[in-house]
Amino acid sequence: MRPVHLIGLFLWRGGILLAAVTAAIESMRLLLKFVDLPAELELGVVFVLAGLALVLISLVLERLRDYRSEGPLRE
Repeated sequence: MRPVHLIGLFLWRGGILLAAVTAAIESMRLLLKFVDLPAELELGVVFVLAGLALVLISLVLERLRDYRSEGPLRE
């Protein structure tokens, strides 16, 4: 794959990820305004969810690396 194509894919995926994260944060802020929590708790919830997302992403990436190193399971 050419470097230009690779850069384009990274930018495309990065844009989708940024839009999804922004939409999730804004929707969560909208939901938290109904409860009227302090800003510190709101920020804490955002950090907890961001940490959870990073853990899930790392698990998926680790599984993909393992799959590539193992190869298909054909006998």
